[in-house]
Amino acid sequence: METIVDILDLFSGISWLWYVISVVVAFGMGALWYTVLFGKKWIKAVNYVCLCGANIYDGEECTCKGRFPWEMLFQFMGTALIGLMYFLLTPVSLWLSIIACVAFAGWTKSMLKFQIAGWSRYITLAMIDVGYFVVVSVIFILFSYL
Repeated sequence: METIVDILDLFSGISWLWYVISVVVAFGMGALWYTVLFGKKWIKAVNYVCLCGANIYDGEECTCKGRFPWEMLFQFMGTALIGLMYFLLTPVSLWLSIIACVAFAGWTKSMLKFQIAGWSRYITLAMIDVGYFVVVSVIFILFSYL
């Protein structure tokens, strides 16, 4: 059974500076990925409709009160936790990190298929989301070696 000392040893091997930098880099990559690089395709694939009912892809303007700070805070926390997972797994085994990346990407996209009936829309969304997750995983794995 693991003791508190063993768990503390696991966390003591993390370079916290590189961890924080990698979280910021990964989060910034998400901002680029879902706006500049694939923003329009992603909005279309998601069929994004804001709370007021405006279809953003069709050019309708969202007039609702923004949820931006909370959504981004939760996304940042999720990004940080995924990064922490890689910073803990990678020193143990690079292959373990790769397996975790493939398993997580596959599981989340298979769950998405239950929500999206059309294959074309599903494949577009899955490629954008899985592509981002793989890029972020590579960022975390590489930074965990620094």
